Amino acid sequence: MRWHLMKQTIWMALAMLGIGLLPSCQSAEDKRPENLIPEDRMANILTEVHMAESRVSRLGLRSIDSSNLAYKHLENQIFKKFKVDTAAYSKSYTYYSSHPSEMEAIYKQVVDNLKKKTEAPKKPTRS
Repeated sequence: MRWHLMKQTIWMALAMLGIGLLPSCQSAEDKRPENLIPEDRMANILTEVHMAESRVSRLGLRSIDSSNLAYKHLENQIFKKFKVDTAAYSKSYTYYSSHPSEMEAIYKQVVDNLKKKTEAPKKPTRS
């Protein structure tokens, strides 16, 4: 079960990366925003975002509106946890989306983070 969730989350992350990179083909945001979130912090935020998306999808809510409300609530908690506002997140995501090598590095870290979170904790062995 855990492996299935991990595979699903990794595929979701890769799909989001692909979708995020599509706008970069159309117009590049070359100028670094003043409030750009550093790559390692962005990876941690995106890890939490993908986990929130997974949680909402497992709720089995029948209406898209309910799913969106549940996700927005979790997203707001993530932004509070990382002390980031939606504008900084949005500008940073747009910037990184238009710089594929940087976004790839971020998503490699996201995938590693997700793998660590889905691995079962090892039980201590008794001698």
